[in-house]
Parts: sequence; structure tokens; C-alpha cells
Amino acid sequence: MKQTSQILFPSSLFLESDEDAFSEGVAAGIALKLDFQYHFYTSTIRALEDINFSKIIYSDDAMKLKIPSWVGITIGLLSMGMMPALGAEQIKFSYSLLEFSLPVTDLKTYAQEGKISSQLASYTKHLKPEDVAQLRQVLTEKQKLSPVAVSQFLYSKIGESMLKSAGELIQTDSGQNGFYAIRAALILAAVDPGGLTLLNTMRYFPSQNIRINTENLLALMNKLSTLKKETNQALSVIDQQSTTEASTEPPVNISKLPELYNKSGPFSWQKRAIAFVDTNRKSLTGSIETRVIQTDIYLPQSQTPAPVVVISHGLGSDRDSFAYLAENLASYGFAVVVPQHPGSDSLQMQALLTGKSQQVFADTELIDRPLDVTFVLNQLEQRSTSDPWLQGKINVQQVGVIGQSFGGYTALVLAGARININQLHKNCKSESDPVNMSLLLQCRALALGKNSPDYEQIQQNLSNLDLRDRRVKAVIALNPITSSILGQAGLSRIEIPVAIAGGASDTVTPALLEQIQAFSWLTTKEKYLGIGDKGTHTDLIAGVSSVVLPSSNRFSGFSGRDPELGRIHFQAFSTAFMKVYLAHQTEYRPFLSTSYMKKSNRDEPVKVYFVRSLPPGFPQGLVRNTNSV
Repeated sequence: MKQTSQILFPSSLFLESDEDAFSEGVAAGIALKLDFQYHFYTSTIRALEDINFSKIIYSDDAMKLKIPSWVGITIGLLSMGMMPALGAEQIKFSYSLLEFSLPVTDLKTYAQEGKISSQLASYTKHLKPEDVAQLRQVLTEKQKLSPVAVSQFLYSKIGESMLKSAGELIQTDSGQNGFYAIRAALILAAVDPGGLTLLNTMRYFPSQNIRINTENLLALMNKLSTLKKETNQALSVIDQQSTTEASTEPPVNISKLPELYNKSGPFSWQKRAIAFVDTNRKSLTGSIETRVIQTDIYLPQSQTPAPVVVISHGLGSDRDSFAYLAENLASYGFAVVVPQHPGSDSLQMQALLTGKSQQVFADTELIDRPLDVTFVLNQLEQRSTSDPWLQGKINVQQVGVIGQSFGGYTALVLAGARININQLHKNCKSESDPVNMSLLLQCRALALGKNSPDYEQIQQNLSNLDLRDRRVKAVIALNPITSSILGQAGLSRIEIPVAIAGGASDTVTPALLEQIQAFSWLTTKEKYLGIGDKGTHTDLIAGVSSVVLPSSNRFSGFSGRDPELGRIHFQAFSTAFMKVYLAHQTEYRPFLSTSYMKKSNRDEPVKVYFVRSLPPGFPQGLVRNTNSV
């Protein structure tokens, strides 16, 4: 006779159900729940994922600043062994009138000893063997983040938005939003000597039960599954389009092309760091501020003025993130300018994580970043006639911009795109969208001028703000944020050559929503789209290996990507792109052809889907389906 499980009704009546059928559904729910909870961990980390944590120094003074007092008290109590026992005893899955619970001790025993209890076994038997094996790692994998860093991030506006979203799924025993409980559990787990793990977070969850709203969770997982399916469908269409394009292009003889791979160019170069000080930066509210822009300049030793390539880093990053790319471009005759954007760089993140700031980034960065580039170009233009090191060496009228993530947005705005306030109001109605994390950043544009009595006017001015720099002749946007902050109306204003690149496994700026859709909105004739089939948000950033970035695809079997190979390809494409559009050297144009990309991809472990156009009306239908699920 099969065992029975209890289905709980509000009236306290009990009915019987077939446990095998029920447990199969719950097993899927457990996998979904653990995948989501792990996804929330990695989302928290990936919100800061451009940061090199090895550069962040925690001083005693910093530890005292702006940290909730209860965190300090808890640290003290834990160190003395006086913290009372906390933690959830069971994980409860609720769906309509059905409810099922799984003891946390069963997960703890499996994580620590590898023993699967009979109750846990009735559900793990419905999971794939590799998922069961990964479950143990997921439960115990330690995130190397200090309690100060975790606390500061979770008390920031972006952190709180993420918590509210997660709290709709992970709730307290009384069914309330788990916002405060999750935050407390994460911080206390980070304080614990055992470190921030999923198991420790359950241990410190301040409720006897962790109640999972399975209905909401399944709806979310349905959205994520739909996005993945629609992304794969989009890549299939792009692949077909690529084949069509390649068939209409003249054949490329690779042996006769200039060598770009695994080889530096013919120019030697010098590097200097210059601090450009803008003492007259005007804000949207009319106030005047001083802004110091630390900038690295890579100057090739050339007989003629070198075209300029600006590299704009992502959120929480710095001038070192793309140093490998800057060096390579300089060796091919480009003067490379790498500004560090104060207010959204690694120093801003350090200020947040050490208690000196309460913001992941300043909202005004949406405006200040492109203004930083324009100011630095103005300064270089002046110095090119007076500074012996620069005099006659740079051509500031021929500028290209390469940007990643927040820097990709910066590049597109400098190319002529405008902020789309109407689109932001449509897409930013909820606190956050777990499917598209980048909206946390994009929607901050609606906070600009929020505390001013002239808020409506400031927002109107923002929508009319033209930040284009006409010296910029071509841009490459890598993993850019686009869908709401720019939208179709904003991107369709661009008239210069644009290349947009992304990765199919990017969970921060999903390729379908942020890159493929954006490409379809471009009206400029010279445009390119490249999507790596296994690319993530940080693959092309140097030094990311020093940051703990666990995969968010623990239950998908995803593996095998090679960031170093991707960087080599990106260097080659960037060099060819800038050679064609800044230096006007047409011998490099075959590198930008679809036929070349398909041929060069043939024997590579990582595939890049590359096109110069998309079928009419694509991918609007797919995106509408994804957003409506």
C-alpha cells in the first residue's frame, strides 16, 4: 500500500492523496525553489559583479559607518556564543489549498554527510542525478562577502527592491512578505563563522518555517523558462538570417587578411594617468558640482594623429577592466582613453560596502557618464595643441566608443540615443523584475529630481536631453542596458555605425530583451549584432576571476565557456571595427562580414551568432510573449 500525505485545508479537514504523484510535483518545486533561492544569491552578487573585491579595504572607521546597530550587536553575541537559537525548521510549499513541508535538517544532513533521508529521497528520485549532486554543493557553497558588504547592499535602494521581489516568493510562517526575514538571514549568515551559504541562511531565517509561495514561484519559473525558450528561438532565427546574409556576400579569403588574432599591432605605445577636473558640472536641478575624472591614456608612437577610442567601464568597475583591450588597440595605432566614472565605479562600490555610502550608484550617473566622456574629449582637444606629449598625436574629431553594461548605455547615448521617459513609466511599475535585473538600474532614471518641487519639469527636461557628442563616429555596446531607459524611440535616433554584443547566458542584461530587441530598433544603415551562445555578463572583463561569481545555472548543466577565447575574438572585432570606421582602412572590412564570422566560428568551442539585419517584425512578437507570461 502506498503511503499518503496530508493536504491541509483552512477548515482543518484532511484528505488523502497519492504520494508518488504529489512528491513528483514537489520534487520539481524543490528544484525550482532551490534554483530560485540560489538565483537570488547570485543576483545579489551579480548586482555587484564587476567589482574586484580584492581592491576593497575595510578599515575600522569604515566598519562603524551607516551599519544598522543590530548587525554589530549580533556580531558580538555570536563571537561570545550568546546568540539564541534561530532558524527555520521546515520549508513549506503552498499551492492553492495544498501544503507540503520538508525538514531543513534533512537538507543539512545531506549537505554535511551526503546522506539522503527517506523523506528527501521520495523527492530527489524525481530529479536528475547531476541535479542531486549539485544540490549538495549549492547548499554549502560559501560566498566570500563580509557582513558589512551584505548589509550595506541590502539596505541600498536596489538591494531593497530585490528583497521585496524575493519576499513575494519566500515568505514568513504567517505568509507575510519575507523582505525583513531574508535580509536578516543573509546578514546573520555572513556574520557566522561558517560563512554565507544557503544552508546557513536557512539556519538564521527568523521564522519557524520558510513558506514558499509556490504559485508565485511557478509563475516566475515559467517566465524564466519562456525567456530561455524565446531566446533560443531568436538565436535560431538569427542563425538562419546569418546563413542568408553570408550567401549574398563575396567569399572571404582568410589567408589574405591582416593578422589580428593572438598578435599585437606594429605600434609601440606609452601610458599616462591624468586627472581631469570638471569644476563646472551642472546638475539637472541647476546646482554646480566638481567632478574628478581619473583617466588612463594609451598613446601610440605614430607619425600621424591617431584616432581616439574611448572605453567606458560598467557599474562598480574601473579603468583596469578592459586594460587588455586598450593595450591591443593602442598597438594598432589608436589613442585609447579610459575614464573612470566617479559615482558608479569601484570606489563608489567600496564606499557602499564599507559604510561610507548608501547608494550602489548615484542616479545622476545616467547623465554624468556621457558628460564625463565629452568633458575629457574637450580637455584632450585643448591639450592636443599645447601639451608636448599630445601635440599633433591625436585626432579628437575621429572618436569611437566601446562600453560594457552601464558603459554600453553610455556609448549609445553618446552616439545619439535619448532617455525614454515614457517607456520607463510603462516598464517600471513594479519594484523589480527578477527576469530582467537590469531594470533595477534603468528605472533609477525616474528618481532623478524626485525630491525637487520641479520634478515633473526635470523629468521632461531629461526626455529632451541630447547628450550626443558629434565627434563620436562609431560605437560598440557590450551587454548594454537599453529596453526601458532608451527604448525604440531613443535608439532610433542613432545615425552612426553601431555594434551591439551580448551573451545568451547573461542573467543581468538578458540578450533577447536588452540586445537583440535593441538591435531591431536601430535605424542606422551600418549596424552589427553578435550574441555568444554561452556568454555571460562578465566574460570579457579582465580580472573577474578574482571575484566570486558562482553560476546561476546550477540545475541546467551549463559549463565549458572560455572567457579568454572570447576576449581574443572581441579584441580582433573591435580593432577591425575601429579600423574601418575611424581610420577608414577598408582592408579590415571583411572581418565585419557575416561570411567571415561564420567561417571563423566553424571550429570554435563557443559559437557567435552574427548578423547585420533581422527579418521584418522580429523579435517583437517573441518579446511580447515573454513580457506577457
